Parts: sequence; C-alpha cells; structure tokens
Amino acid sequence: MSQRLRPEQRVWLAAGLFTLVGWMLQAWRLHSLAATMDQGILFQVLWNGLSGHPFESTLSSQLSTNVVHGGELPAIGYHRLGQHFTPTLALWIPLVALLGKWALPMLQVALIAAAGLVLHRLALRRLTPDLAAILTLAFYGANAVIGPALGNFTDLSQLPLCVFVLLLGLLERRLWLTLPAALLLPLIREDTGVVLVGIGIWLLVRQRSRWPLALALVAWGGGWVVLVTNVLMPLFSQDNARRFMVENFGQYLQGQDQASSLQTAALVLRQPLTLLQELVSPPRDTLLYLAGQGLPLLFIPWIALDSWLLMGLPLLGLLLAQGSNNPLSINIRYTYLVVPGLFAGATLWWERHQPLFASRRLRRLWAGCILLSLLFTLGSNPNRSLSWLIPDSVQPWVYRSPWQQWQHAQSAHAALARIPAAASVSANTPLIPHLAARQVLMRYPDHTSYQDRQGQAHAVDWIAVDLDYQQRYAAAFPQEQKALKRSLRQLRSSQAQGYAVQQLSDGVVILERNGPINPANQQALDQLLRQAKEG
Repeated sequence: MSQRLRPEQRVWLAAGLFTLVGWMLQAWRLHSLAATMDQGILFQVLWNGLSGHPFESTLSSQLSTNVVHGGELPAIGYHRLGQHFTPTLALWIPLVALLGKWALPMLQVALIAAAGLVLHRLALRRLTPDLAAILTLAFYGANAVIGPALGNFTDLSQLPLCVFVLLLGLLERRLWLTLPAALLLPLIREDTGVVLVGIGIWLLVRQRSRWPLALALVAWGGGWVVLVTNVLMPLFSQDNARRFMVENFGQYLQGQDQASSLQTAALVLRQPLTLLQELVSPPRDTLLYLAGQGLPLLFIPWIALDSWLLMGLPLLGLLLAQGSNNPLSINIRYTYLVVPGLFAGATLWWERHQPLFASRRLRRLWAGCILLSLLFTLGSNPNRSLSWLIPDSVQPWVYRSPWQQWQHAQSAHAALARIPAAASVSANTPLIPHLAARQVLMRYPDHTSYQDRQGQAHAVDWIAVDLDYQQRYAAAFPQEQKALKRSLRQLRSSQAQGYAVQQLSDGVVILERNGPINPANQQALDQLLRQAKEG
C-alpha cells in the first residue's frame, strides 16, 4: 500500500497515525492513572493562571529548597519560575480552560507531530521527495521522539517545532519565520537558549557572510541564559543555585552547597579531568543513549558536522550532568534538547550526499533501522504508556490486563468525585493529575499541611491515596516499596489527627478532616492496612 502512495502522502499518513495513536495512548495513560506528579505540576501552574496567578503551584513548592532544605511547609503563592523559567507556557492557558486535564497531553502529541511536518518541509526543499519522506518517517519512528511524547507533559515539547521553524526561516531567508522563532526559543525554558547558541554557531560556520545575524543569535541565546539563571530566577527563589546546580552538577562543586550557573561553568572548566571522565561516564548508558539517538537516522548525525554544530552544546550539558532523573534516558524530556539538531543536521548532510540514496540496499537498511527503533520503543514501555500490553516488570511479574486497569481507574475516579472542587488535598502520585485543578494540592505522604499567603499553617481538607497502585509496584520497585511503607504510617497518624474515611474503593482511600465517622469504612481501612503491611 505504501508504495502506491506518493512520498508526501506517506508523510501525512505517518503524521496522522502518530497523532491519533499518541492521543489514544495519552488518553489511556491519563485515565488509567499512569500519569504522575510532573503532569499535575504543569497543569496546576497553568490552571492557576485562569484565576490570575500564573506559574503558582503548591506541588512545585514541595520541591523547593525552602521546603526540602529549610523544612518549611509548601506555600500558596510559590512561583515555579524559580525552578524553571518557562514563560511560553502561558500561551496554553486558554487551552487548559477549554480542555481541562486533557489539554496538556493532547497538546504535547500535536506539537511533536507538527514538528515532524515542518522538518519535512525543511527537507523537501533540499532533498528528493523520497529521501525527505524517509527522513521524516525516521523522526516519527525515533525512540527519542516517541518516548517523551508519551510521557508527562514537558515544556521542552515546544522546542523541536520552534527549532525547525527557525532553521526553515534561516535557510529560506524568511524573516517572518526567523524573528518570532528566535525570540521565543530561549523563552521555552531557562536552558533552551543554549540551543539557540548552537544554531548561531552553525550559521557562523556554514554561512559566514551572515555573521551579524549569527552573533545576534549567540548573544540573545547565551545572554538570556545568563540573565535568567543569575538574575531573574533568584527573584522568585534560590532553587536554581541551591537545588538544580547541586543536584545536576554537584560533582564539580567541591563540596559547595550552592552555586550560580556562571560559578558552576567556571568550576567545570577548572576540572578538565573530571569533565572528560563525565563525558563517557557511565560508559554503557552513554553508548546506549548515543546509539538510540542515531539508530533511526542510520547513525548519520555522528559523522555530520551540521548535527554536531546544532546539538553539540545541549548534548554536552546532558553528558556532564547527573541527577535522579537520568539525563541520558532516551524516554524522558531531555532528549528534545538534542533531537532537533540531530535531524536537521542529518538533513543537511544528505543534501550533499544524495547519490548514496540511490542504493536499494541502503534504503532497505534504513527502513530496517527505523523498524528496529520502533521495536525498541515498544519493548521499553515508555513512561508506562503501554502497560496494558507490556508488563511493568518480568521478575517479579507486575502486569494488569486492560480490563483490570479500566476497572480500577473507574473506581478511583468515582472515589475522587467525592472531593469538592475547591477543597485542599494531599494525594499520592497517580491521583495528582486528576486533582490538580485547585489552588492547594500536595503529594502524599510528604505533606498534609501548607502555608497560606499570609504564612499561616493549615491542614488539608482531604487526603486521597491509591494504596492499590503502591502495593502493585512495591514488589518490583524499591521506591514504591518505601512510598507504601510511608503511606501506611501516615494513614494511621492521619486518622489520629481527625481524618475520617469517607470512601474506600478498590484500594483507593478518601479521608476528610473532621468528616463524619463511618464504622464500616473505618473497619475496612484497618483491614486494608493490615493486609498491605503483611503483603
């Protein structure tokens, strides 16, 4: 069938399938309680914008240095801009008002699908239709593209589209494309200006006559990163210096408990041996990451100067970083810092080597690499989006059929419906995305109290816990086992603090502070707690 379609039709078919399947998997992932805290954070950030408080989030406040290091309570009025400076997110506040909790996962898939179509337009102006088509199909079949698209919404999902639009504008000398894309790109996140610096360097090397524009891009991108991380973000909180620099680049800080981005960069450059060691450490993860990124493109980016110029700087940042969220995981958001440069650079490489594509063997090999990339993506169960098909763990066995997942989700949603829309809530991870349309929401069991805008402490009105989720994963995942034990302890103490069970359904527990006491519900919870402890 595909041979009867024109190259452009194959691209549009791939884009349509990517969007449709992506939307279906994201809808299933959200409904079946597989989405997690990050999804809730960004939804709460934008939902608060509807009431005139954009970028505020009590969920983000839980992760702030004031809470983590200072022992304070999470606070209403905390601005996430101190953790990640993401002004372009405000563009999507109207969409959140229109679609609610479904807005962000659907938006993410649409942004990535649109990025592939712009990449095709970029390639079609320089390559034969068949070559431009297979390069775009490689984009839609790349693990580094699919994996994050099926995860929690990330601000970086805006980046590939913006980069491809900017490169299209630069190569076709269209100011109406170049100017807005160049202005917006550093505003996506505090570190995306580095991507713009790479584009400026590429332009300076490849089109030297346009050096004023190249230097302007470098100055805007690099200058914005310095300004944001050292001046603007500290206006909101000290999280960048005390948390993110320490967590991601603590190996260079020589015992310091805080450092600005400029101080961190200086310390990195003073330790060349440590720098070289981090570039290849850990060797297995580094090689697998580079192989996974290059596979759908026949590994062409690793021999293409344009790719290295465009994505070298963000890739360097990932290789030098550490952290609880492995920056070299191909299924999480950081890959979007690298993906645009890889594919744009490969496009420009093929422009100078098009005769090679005449080889039928090479075309078959490339198709096989794309298929292999898709198979690897399927087998990795990215962000548990395929848990209805792929077990979450083989040894020990952790799997639930789609019907079991659906039934549990229905029970959970029915239980959550008891909680009033404006009530303050503490909920555990799988329930957070479904409760984020409120001013006060925190992750359980970390906190059950918060500060109001005047600094007064309050206990939350409701507690919602999916013990079934934690029990299911505790056998295979140590972090879930720890979370289960903490939840069991906290539930016992919460009852002593005046929280009464209002509903218990399929392991989902709903408690209300000073709520009516139902002996049958209380007895059911006591039995569930005993079973969970014994299990």
